[in-house]
Amino acid sequence: MRFYELSLTPQGATSPVRVWSSHPNNIIDPGALQIEFDALIGPYGTPTGASTVMLRGIALKDLTQPQQYAGMTLELKAGMRAGLPLVNPAQAGTILKGQVFQAFGNWEGVNQTLDFVVLPGGYTLDNPGNFVLNWRAGTELSDALLQTLDVAYPNTPISINVSTNLVQNHDEIGIYDTLDQLAQIIGDISEGVFDNRVTIGVQAGKIIVYDTNYKPSPIKLAFTDFVGQPTWINVNTIQLKLVTRADLQMGSVVRMPEGLQNLPGFVTTTQTAYPSSIKYQTTFQNNFIVQELRQIGNFRAADATQWVTIVNCILNPNG
Repeated sequence: MRFYELSLTPQGATSPVRVWSSHPNNIIDPGALQIEFDALIGPYGTPTGASTVMLRGIALKDLTQPQQYAGMTLELKAGMRAGLPLVNPAQAGTILKGQVFQAFGNWEGVNQTLDFVVLPGGYTLDNPGNFVLNWRAGTELSDALLQTLDVAYPNTPISINVSTNLVQNHDEIGIYDTLDQLAQIIGDISEGVFDNRVTIGVQAGKIIVYDTNYKPSPIKLAFTDFVGQPTWINVNTIQLKLVTRADLQMGSVVRMPEGLQNLPGFVTTTQTAYPSSIKYQTTFQNNFIVQELRQIGNFRAADATQWVTIVNCILNPNG
């Protein structure tokens, strides 16, 4: 069964003021609000746009003053819950967490909607942050970035996985307004000087920093995770469409399924009927590195492609 939980928490508060869920108290609610979302997760420093979330059937009290939610922290959890034989509830979790940049409601006929525009990075040119890069000569980039990000995003989890060899022979000092600016500068310097581009992103409320040499343990995909076959979208870049999941992040390595799988409800064929078994295998094998993700959801849509995680990957040069 499809699952979502949307919560809004004011700045400085420890508990949300609004929670909408398809499974309150872990029990499915047939009358849960309709939700639609389009969450973008990609490297900062390149144009991606904001994420959007829409609730339909919202209460009038939430519709009349939507700007009260601007500046609050929005957290969206999604995935699948137990109920179908091939779903994996362990893959459900937070897919979007960030600051509400704009909230607006609409009442048209019998339709009442509440829309949110969410910025995971939080800061804009109109609302700049405090990004001070103090990368001293002889020190590692990871130490300088940790200091910079700790000041700009206090109490925010930070994951840094970059080489210890990224050490400048001179001071690199800079002051930036947004995470996009910082990410662009760091990416250009690391690629131009060390031929090892460092990528910075924000996913599910955590700041992720990694370089091209980062080698995490592969996450094995099952054939039943896929909605359709992988396909080429660019040079050395493929796109996967998977059932909505929260356990993949930028920089992760995914391993393609190697063949048929013996799972409940899964139909297999005999060796004599091998040509028909090709449809039970993916068109790509080996390992791929996750570059970008896009979470698309339409809670009550009958089409399986309306509750998916779209992943752009590049071939892992290490196999």
